[in-house]
Amino acid sequence: MEKEVKYLMRIYYYIAKKFWGPFFFALGVFTTLVVLGDTFEKMKNLSNGTTTILDLLSYSLATFPNWLTTIMPVACLLGAISVISEMVSNGEWTACVAGGFAPRQLFKPVIMCILIVVAGTMLMQEFVVPPLNLKADKIYYTRISPSDSFNPDTEHDVVIKVSPTQMLFAKEVDLKKGTMTKVSLDTYDDAWDIAAQIVADQMVWDADSKNWLFSNGIKRTFVDEMDTTEQHFEQENSPVSTRPDEMSVNKVEDKLLSIRDLTKRINFYKQSGLAHYAAETMRQSRLATPFVTVIMCLLGMPFAISVRRKSKIVNIIASMVIAFTFWWLMSMFTSIGENGYINPFIAGWGPVVFFSTVVFFEFKWMKL
Repeated sequence: MEKEVKYLMRIYYYIAKKFWGPFFFALGVFTTLVVLGDTFEKMKNLSNGTTTILDLLSYSLATFPNWLTTIMPVACLLGAISVISEMVSNGEWTACVAGGFAPRQLFKPVIMCILIVVAGTMLMQEFVVPPLNLKADKIYYTRISPSDSFNPDTEHDVVIKVSPTQMLFAKEVDLKKGTMTKVSLDTYDDAWDIAAQIVADQMVWDADSKNWLFSNGIKRTFVDEMDTTEQHFEQENSPVSTRPDEMSVNKVEDKLLSIRDLTKRINFYKQSGLAHYAAETMRQSRLATPFVTVIMCLLGMPFAISVRRKSKIVNIIASMVIAFTFWWLMSMFTSIGENGYINPFIAGWGPVVFFSTVVFFEFKWMKL
């Protein structure tokens, strides 16, 4: 029994070792192509007088992990197809099956390699990519395409729903400092006519009272259409008690946020009564990513068994067709979910369920 286990582990190690060569080759080629394409596109800014080659290189390095995580599923797919295809063409697959190995057993070491890649990708997306995306934005808007209004810590023209009848408008919000400037809190009656308004120069988070405070403003009451009363104040409590670190008012695209930031945005939107289906759709898509990569590879590996002759071109074409079909379906579901036409959970997990069914019947048909 011990000898059989050692033999099995040796076979698994041999198959797993074969995976990494094609994987890193595909990862290197595809990532280099997209990074170079993005860098060359930014080279047109070299003539603006502020951009240097060093700026472009810094920008490319900051965006590199993001491209890397995007290409990972395709690299996994190409690596998986190449391993099986090479074993089939060399006669190793036939020898293993004749030796008593079931095809599903021979898939296991490849799947384990893919799971390692997926785990690394998820960690990168959570902890590495978001801060580097912010750094890339800073380089782009300060050096490559300078913008005077760029400030990563502030957001302009923010609207927050405080309650069913209250809306808060702020010209500028800096959650890092816990300040909002040029704010207006409008209170509406049942007919959605404005009933009261507070206009202030600033709103500041007070850690002691755990509340936002208006500073230097006017309380205005609308008696009727032609009559209002006003009262000046130096400081006034506001109805907003959400901590700055629990707020999500930035306009960063959902796809650039980590799952943790998406969760914070969703919770804040729910609390504010704002539509959150776009962020929820993206969060579910992110959570489904590990399953998507594995299922994509399971879809492609049986194809490699049917290709009796080793052909890297065929492997690459098959990988691209399967990957782009997967991405097309996921993009379609995501787009529909972000616009609120279907439930975010269906939008995120629908492609996983669909292709899982395809894989099931594919394995059944090929008797794997």
